[in-house]
Amino acid sequence: MPFVFNEAYGAGFYEVSGWEGARGIFTTRKGGVSPHPFDSLNMGSGSGDNPGNVRKNRELLTSALGMPGAEIKTVPQIHGDGIYVLRGPDAPRPGEGYDAIMTAIQGLPIGVLTADCVPILLYDPKKAAVAAVHAGWAGTVKGIAGKAVLEMGNHFGSRPENLLASIGPSIGPCCYEIDSKVLEPLNGSMPGMAAQFITSPRPGHWYLDLWKANRRILESAGMRPDRINVFGACTACNPEKFYSHRRSGGRAGRMMALAVLL
Repeated sequence: MPFVFNEAYGAGFYEVSGWEGARGIFTTRKGGVSPHPFDSLNMGSGSGDNPGNVRKNRELLTSALGMPGAEIKTVPQIHGDGIYVLRGPDAPRPGEGYDAIMTAIQGLPIGVLTADCVPILLYDPKKAAVAAVHAGWAGTVKGIAGKAVLEMGNHFGSRPENLLASIGPSIGPCCYEIDSKVLEPLNGSMPGMAAQFITSPRPGHWYLDLWKANRRILESAGMRPDRINVFGACTACNPEKFYSHRRSGGRAGRMMALAVLL
């Protein structure tokens, strides 16, 4: 099993197995201190939760990971394709325009927040670099996962065939119904391929498989299929484990996908 559940210091999370030299983490809603509707391990300060609760939840997570007091570096996500390269522990948080963050700095955790969108963690064991990517439908259409693979090559000398990728929990093809606003740009960005990721149970209704689409994007960027793992759990179907923006009507906490070099 490429993902193993752990719980410590009041924080429940899944860890990517087989990453020697780095850790990849996908948090759940289990543990933490946030009240309803953010109960309980809410990682997102922009969700409407009390910022103090979010700080405490992040402290619980870093303590559980053996990094008490560590600051998790994030970016102000906008559903785009901007990629921020973190070059130092004291670098300020960037302004808007980013949906992925990467670094080659040891011991500095980086992360992205999700509550239905696809979290993707990348690790290069050869060059010792990691990335965390936020890919909703807009980021998927823009190919942000593939651009992250390219940028790891540009900045760290990573070769796509050496990378490891983990696609975490998100809304699944069972629940992610889309309209023509999503379908049309998807067809435009992946001509001839989008049909592989879409089912249509009845006229005018479509369901999108974001896991399969992002796997294909990573493969098109040069990654080996056997080095891409998909968690495969739908956030909308598992309310006891995960937050879901769609299921909750927009009032939900956030999970975090975190990567750190050891």
